[in-house]
Amino acid sequence: MAEPFDWMVAKRNPEVARAQKARREAMYRAELEDRAALLGRLGYAKDAARARLAANIRWDFPDGAGPVTASDVDAIVERVFGNGAAPKGARHKTQAK
Repeated sequence: MAEPFDWMVAKRNPEVARAQKARREAMYRAELEDRAALLGRLGYAKDAARARLAANIRWDFPDGAGPVTASDVDAIVERVFGNGAAPKGARHKTQAK
């Protein structure tokens, strides 16, 4: 059945959807960077932080269709932790369990 008024049918702009997708991906990356920095300040080792972030992504996106990949997580951890040392303010190292 045809709609009696044209304003009853949503007309979505595809450009808005693309812009929202890019903003959403940037938000997830920024959140992962913040979490990695926090884990570093809490004293997590690089591998433990990487495992924790990967577990968070699996929890948030159980179907595996998350906005970031495992290589993105690796790059974020490498950027935050640098050459293997914990970020500034870390007091001790916690090993992955």
